[in-house]
Amino acid sequence: MENKQKFLAVDSKAFEGDAENEKKKSWSEGDLVLSEVGPPPPRRATIADELRDKGYAWLVVAVMFILNVITAGYMKSFGVIYNAIEIAYPHTSATAGGVMVALLSGCRNFLTPAFGAASVHFGARPVMMFGIVLCSGGLFASFFCESVASLALTLGAMMGAGMCAEGIGQVVVMPEYFRNKKELANSIRVAGHPLGGAAFPFFFVPIFEHFGLKLTFIILSALFAQLGVFVFLIRPFSVHVKMAEVKKLRRENASRRSSNYQITMTDDEVLQEKPIKAKKLDLKLFSNPIYLTHICAIVGLSAALPHAHYFVAVYGKSIGFTLEQNSILLAYQSVFDGVTRLILGYVLDRRVFKKTHCLATCLIVAGIGTTAIPASTDFWVVLFNFSIFSIGSSGYFAIINVILIDQFGGHNVASSWGFIRMIQGALNFIYPPLLGYLMDVTGSCVLTFIIMGIGMSCAGLFIASQPLVARAAKIDMTFY
Repeated sequence: MENKQKFLAVDSKAFEGDAENEKKKSWSEGDLVLSEVGPPPPRRATIADELRDKGYAWLVVAVMFILNVITAGYMKSFGVIYNAIEIAYPHTSATAGGVMVALLSGCRNFLTPAFGAASVHFGARPVMMFGIVLCSGGLFASFFCESVASLALTLGAMMGAGMCAEGIGQVVVMPEYFRNKKELANSIRVAGHPLGGAAFPFFFVPIFEHFGLKLTFIILSALFAQLGVFVFLIRPFSVHVKMAEVKKLRRENASRRSSNYQITMTDDEVLQEKPIKAKKLDLKLFSNPIYLTHICAIVGLSAALPHAHYFVAVYGKSIGFTLEQNSILLAYQSVFDGVTRLILGYVLDRRVFKKTHCLATCLIVAGIGTTAIPASTDFWVVLFNFSIFSIGSSGYFAIINVILIDQFGGHNVASSWGFIRMIQGALNFIYPPLLGYLMDVTGSCVLTFIIMGIGMSCAGLFIASQPLVARAAKIDMTFY
């Protein structure tokens, strides 16, 4: 009897030991993130941590800003460029012009997932360089075009695809260089878009007046080709880390030469950050309820962006604004948009309020301002309401990439941002003709601006509903 009790006691201890080992094994495999023995010790800073948010990272942001001033300046000033095309080709039809604009905007957005996957596979810098070659080549080929139909391929499709490749490469690179300062860095990067739109016409018009359209294409082709030099400054972050490791090794060897002692660094001696494998095309995002709110938001927002500027100019012309007044209106909006992006980035970097709250507020308020634009024919009232619209535009592009990185990871931004841009590109073929048709049928801009305003406000409401969606779907997510 005594032997039996001893046997049971030993067997019970063995079972408890096996269960404890199995529990520890499951924790070590990553099935659970909590442990009974308390939180893990803090991770020591790696060389990658020391390089982020400082030094060369800000040079990378400055290069991206310059790239956006030129490339987005072309995009936002395309109305001025198209006016020059109409002068050089007097028999240009409105249909041909619409095809050119649709190809430019559609290719710029719709191809984003493809170029995003290429950036993950081949690296962001080769894809960005390919985009610069497409842009420069498209402008150079335009010199030989004899019809607007052929210009639609060079100035529309080739330029749109090139800017798409160059833009998504920036989005892939940015989270590698920034972690704590990504809000401020992203706002500086995207501020180049509207500021380029304000500055580019002053560069294009004098060249066109002095050299004509075709030679202007050659000059612009050379300008875009020079951007390749800036692209090569955006070195891959892994290369940047290895360069820092080599410099550190050389410094330590130099300090030990006096003692005739030389060291070498091995992988065990150098603290290295284990990179998370980036995903090319993550279709599982579409099964995430939080991501679906972003999809719904871009469906509403695409009713106003990026063609609201066009309809504001059309409305201004219909109520008697001069060409100079319309130019002032659009130039002011570009500057206001750029400054607002910088301010939002600075405020969010200070963690004054949550990014999702800021984005939702910007979009809802902008929707109200957009709806009110046709309510007055006074220039200053229209300017004020257009400024309210700009809050939504600047808020979305200054914040959305950072929110996607926080919610779905920087390693997944090529897919999370790529699919959103793809949907926006598809909608760019639908919304502008529909809104223009409503203007023709009603003979007024009121319904057009109401639809754009409602779309922007609905986008804000979808962003604001994310905590409720997460609670309903039982998703544990922190909204920063």
